[in-house]
Amino acid sequence: MAQHKYTIYKYVRLKGSWRYCPAALFANHTIKPNVVIVGGKEEKHAEGNYYLASSGQWIPAGPDALKAQRQRHALLSGNSLEYERHSGRSVPKAAVVQPGDPLADGRKRVNDEVSKYLDDMVAAKRPGKSVRMNRNFLNAFASLIGREYADEYNRGDVIKFRNALLDKGYERKYIETQVDFVLTFFKRWIKLPIQMERGDRLEYAPNPPEPYADEEIIAMEQKAKGEFNLLVRLYRSTGCRLQEITHLRATDVNPHTKTIFIHEKPCTDCPDCRDRGGIWRPKTSAGTREIPISDSLVEELVALRKGLLFPGKHGKVEQHMLREIQQAVEGSGVVKVKLHLFRDVFAVNKLRDGVDVRTLQRWLGHETVEQVMEYCAWLDSNSEEARRHANKEDMRYQPAALTAQHGELTLTENEGRQEEEEKSATAKPASPKAAKVILDDAVTVVVMGTPSL
Repeated sequence: MAQHKYTIYKYVRLKGSWRYCPAALFANHTIKPNVVIVGGKEEKHAEGNYYLASSGQWIPAGPDALKAQRQRHALLSGNSLEYERHSGRSVPKAAVVQPGDPLADGRKRVNDEVSKYLDDMVAAKRPGKSVRMNRNFLNAFASLIGREYADEYNRGDVIKFRNALLDKGYERKYIETQVDFVLTFFKRWIKLPIQMERGDRLEYAPNPPEPYADEEIIAMEQKAKGEFNLLVRLYRSTGCRLQEITHLRATDVNPHTKTIFIHEKPCTDCPDCRDRGGIWRPKTSAGTREIPISDSLVEELVALRKGLLFPGKHGKVEQHMLREIQQAVEGSGVVKVKLHLFRDVFAVNKLRDGVDVRTLQRWLGHETVEQVMEYCAWLDSNSEEARRHANKEDMRYQPAALTAQHGELTLTENEGRQEEEEKSATAKPASPKAAKVILDDAVTVVVMGTPSL
């Protein structure tokens, strides 16, 4: 039996008459509240209620766009209790399934479940970027495999998806991110985890730190003028992420403790913040932190302005700070200007200054100390001690090095050794104690110990 389709319309007034018009949708397939399609164009209409069109019936869905969408998902999944909870009505006849229909047996269609999953993310006020990534990855996976029902998917399908991405030349880390999104969807939403085996996941090396060289920092600070010079110094002195600085406000600077406070705060300027319900949050829970800054930075930040310290146009959160800084340091000779490299500079400098890894973990806003250890490993491999040991390899087996390492036997030492050898010769057969290694015609080096040849 074919599944019922439910298309969302809104009953609105057009030029004195009422008409059913298709509801406009966002890119993530959720309803744009109070926006309908009229003549191929979007129009704003606050009046009227939503309806679900199915098999010639118009099922009332109320005036709220989100509730109408949830009612549609409940009908698609055959969840009568969920439908009644959102609508306050019993299930319409058009939604009743007959024995033998896959929906009556509890099977879930993947495309419908993906749509409901995305709707749930929007309702939970997840960032728009997360919703878009889930939509793109899950739709790409379902489109490639082509199975209709969720219980038909298995480990082989995930491997096929992984291999298809490899063939397209995507980076391994990006492929693993897509696979993670797919596995999370089946585990948390479908409740049918796909079990992967050892070796199914791609291995990849984490990106090593790439701090700017001292000369590059100096060149950028000399080139940047005014507030851009302050921004360059602020990024490399605090290790803050891009949005932590773009959302920094005057009240976040404490002139008494001489710190800046990174924390959750109201914001309606950014799409992701609006998706969260008008709130900006640090990247992780560990991102809420206080970072000490220098006396001079405190004075400069306090003297800036009230509200946002580095606003964009119209006093709102700057959406193009990276581009602005890149333009400000253009001509400095620094080829790759990335704000995250300032974060690498901060971490490496603090480790050089002797800051312990736990404190640095807190200042960086990292969840685990292992993330900080990556900076330690990079610093160890680039230290003067590491260079000294590496350069030893150029001379380790050169004649001069071998002579310096083993030294030349003195006359007294030779005499003593000959006397010992003569005494032992009467007790047992002589065993050689030294071997001559001829490196060239001019140099003979005595190597102690029994020769291997």
